[in-house]
Amino acid sequence: MRIRAILFLSIFIFTCRQTYAVQEDFYDEGALRTLQLEFSQRSWWSWLRASSQTDENIVGTLIVDGVTYEGVGVRIRGMTSDMMTEDSQKKSLNIEIDYTVEDQRLMGYKTLNLINSYDDPTFMREMLYSNTCRRQIPSAKANFVLLEINGENWGIYGNVQQLDSEFIEDWFGDYNGTRWHASGGGGNFGGGNNQPGGRRLTEMANEPVVTEPGGGGFGDGRAALTWLGSDPASYEAEYELKNTKLDDPWTSLIETCDVLNNTSLADLPGNLEYVLNVDRALWLCAFEIIFHDDDGYIFKRGGDYGLYYDPETGQVHVLQYDGNTCMKWDNASGWDLFYREDDSSVPLMYRLMKVNQYRQRYLAHARTILDSFLTEEELFSKIDAYQALIEEEVMRDDKKLYSNQEFINGVEDLKEFVQKRRDSLLSNSELNQACHEIIAVNQEVTQNDAGQSLTITARLGDSVPVSSVDLCITFSSSGRFTTVSMVDDGQHGDGNVLDGVFGIVLPEYPVGTVLHYYVQATADDDAGTLAFNPAGAEYVVYTHTVSYAPADSSPVVINELMALNETTIADPQGEYDDWIELVNIGSQTVNLSGMYLSDNPENPLKWQFPDDTQIEPGDYLLVWADEDGQDEPGLHANFKLSSDGETVWLYDTDERGNALLDSASFEDLATDESFGRNPDGNGTMQILSVPTPMNPND
Repeated sequence: MRIRAILFLSIFIFTCRQTYAVQEDFYDEGALRTLQLEFSQRSWWSWLRASSQTDENIVGTLIVDGVTYEGVGVRIRGMTSDMMTEDSQKKSLNIEIDYTVEDQRLMGYKTLNLINSYDDPTFMREMLYSNTCRRQIPSAKANFVLLEINGENWGIYGNVQQLDSEFIEDWFGDYNGTRWHASGGGGNFGGGNNQPGGRRLTEMANEPVVTEPGGGGFGDGRAALTWLGSDPASYEAEYELKNTKLDDPWTSLIETCDVLNNTSLADLPGNLEYVLNVDRALWLCAFEIIFHDDDGYIFKRGGDYGLYYDPETGQVHVLQYDGNTCMKWDNASGWDLFYREDDSSVPLMYRLMKVNQYRQRYLAHARTILDSFLTEEELFSKIDAYQALIEEEVMRDDKKLYSNQEFINGVEDLKEFVQKRRDSLLSNSELNQACHEIIAVNQEVTQNDAGQSLTITARLGDSVPVSSVDLCITFSSSGRFTTVSMVDDGQHGDGNVLDGVFGIVLPEYPVGTVLHYYVQATADDDAGTLAFNPAGAEYVVYTHTVSYAPADSSPVVINELMALNETTIADPQGEYDDWIELVNIGSQTVNLSGMYLSDNPENPLKWQFPDDTQIEPGDYLLVWADEDGQDEPGLHANFKLSSDGETVWLYDTDERGNALLDSASFEDLATDESFGRNPDGNGTMQILSVPTPMNPND
């Protein structure tokens, strides 16, 4: 049997599903939670001040949203902010939720980082920058909290996610590799070289390099993925090993530095992407330079950024970290778009910008940032929303480091930065290179008995001629993309010859295969200008899941579901768990025995209905998505739902070929908010004003 259907694509962001049940995201940008810290020690402030030198916690109690967390550990964090605010009580704090109570979590998180926003009278810079970066690269969640200590108001703090196991699992699905933190070392302020006279300690193969002294910033580049030789001890002195699941944690980092620095430029593209996620590194460089992050990899020559080696892909990934001193116009005018490209102690710029395909990819990402992220439309509304959220508390905070007027002026300075920085960068001639447009990407699915084959087409504009159009594809959400050519010859599902539509016919894939892909077009110009669709590739891409053939019709459909059930309805065990409601819209009793529910496209037959499960005409049936598959009484699936959004599928029995009976896709459900059909049973799925489990949707 062959069924052909045109599908319009949806863009999904590659964020890995969390492995714990999140009731509400603690890092909700629109919420201002109060954190109440209580210390019983009479001299708690003296103990806390001493923690900045000893790194030892003092024990306290934390209360958030009426929930008490006993035995948390608290200490002062941030050497620079502590030193520069010596006489102030407004210190940055680290809070370990599980310090004395093993496995204790606050809404799924075990560590909090409260920043005092030293050098930022607005409190906003890190929140704006980090939350913008995380739309493309691994970056911490961040929001605002109000802190009280022993009943006294301590004012507004930035609350920045810890780069720990939860962070890695969010982005990579599991934590089986190695994570490092690069703090920059060296401290060669203003120089940035390893030896007097400006010569690096090591030289790249066949490329002796001398860097001139000066150039601003600090750091000697030894923690910037430079080559330090083959002895692990050299790297152990520069990179802090935070955690590893591997017996030999240093080989991957050493190999990455070796390939990055010692491979000839001609051979670099064929080798580097096996050991380093180059696309992610280019995004990091573009964000740091465009947003003028003077506390990161570029400016500090390897300071304050993270690295993670993912054994699944064999690649090292860069992690954005610490953006509290970005977006300051007083220094931004001096940063060219290719800042540090001539500085050998910053190899991600010095080496990659000399390879044209990487330089053009970097430019494409810079255009996307300036088109979509660093804009008045995008940031002014967010700045205004942040100001409305925190201004009242900022004004009554008598411990803050800046005056009320400095807060107000700082908000205007942020907006001025956006305007001036854009104007400054848009004057770059390479950035202004005439760019072609990939107008649309579509796919056609051919359904076969054993799976599906796909025809993918891309329609291009005719303003700029192109030399090639490629499909970049992978079968893993974190895997390396491979490139295959698309053609405009009228023989690959692309319409007529030379009509501006390029196509490719992919082979048949088995059920459960998840394809991630984007289209890349290279202009027929001297630069080889690149354009992508989606523009956020390789993180924002198109996805397609190869599924079983859809049934012509089904009397049983998914009618309603809830991913954050706190008070709506309890299961037979008295627990408030996620649930999925089915309804029989037919006129006959349906035997569900042997049918399947799943929330995993790679495992479509994830949970099977037990024998003798029936649903009468017009009746409703609840399945508890609580990972308690063997619980009785009730129907309990072996998966939970994510409030961040996902898809639920209903498949037929093995005997009937596992036809797809129904599916429901949702996004961002709040607590006790349900997603269901309106009208009941046969309407479109939407957020319902009132949850109605086991009753018609009203």
